[in-house]
Parts: sequence; C-alpha cells; structure tokens
Amino acid sequence: MPEKALREAREALEGLNVDQILLAYAQDAIFEDISAGERIVGQAGLRAYFEQLFSLPGVAFSDIRIFDGGSFAALEWVWSGLKRNTGGAYSVRGASVIELREGKIIRESIYYDPKPARS
Repeated sequence: MPEKALREAREALEGLNVDQILLAYAQDAIFEDISAGERIVGQAGLRAYFEQLFSLPGVAFSDIRIFDGGSFAALEWVWSGLKRNTGGAYSVRGASVIELREGKIIRESIYYDPKPARS
C-alpha cells in the first residue's frame, strides 16, 4: 500500500499535477521544506505550495528514485527550471524523507541546496 502513495507522488511531480499529488497526502499531512525554513500543515497549505512550485518558469522534476521502507521512505529527485530574474537554467538535486500511514504521506521533509535556483 505505501508504494501506491509514492508512485502517485512521483507521477504527479513528473506531470506537475497538483490535484494528483494531493491524493498521496493525508488531510493533516506535515510538509517541511528544510532549506527554505517552511512548514506546511494540511491540504490547503499543500495545494498553495504545489501550485506556486509548479508554476515556476520551466519547472520540471526528473530522475525520481523511490526507496520504500514500509512506513518510512525516501525519494531522490532533480528539480530544474529557469531563474526568474536572469532566465538562466538551474538544476538542483534533493531528497525527501517520508513517513506513511494507511497508504498516505503523513510527513515529508525535503532537503536540497537552494543556491543553484537563486537568480
């Protein structure tokens, strides 16, 4: 069952699909972007976060690898796009540490170096 949520999350990231990615998360999920110092709780906050992220110029997610450990898992991914101010391309490699319960993501913490994405 946990692998379904992870596959949904991977497919949604690759497809930049907000509605699909929200299906992978529990209603009261906690999402932490450690690099940005951001903490989001619940579907409304997640929707706003992913809508903003997926609307960035040229944004894409690729090379997504899933490491499924049952109630805990990890994703490794590459986030790329175009810088807003300069239009230059960036590519950032990162990782997500995920906790699952009843087939849904209940907690995700993402780690990456934001410097390459800065304008």
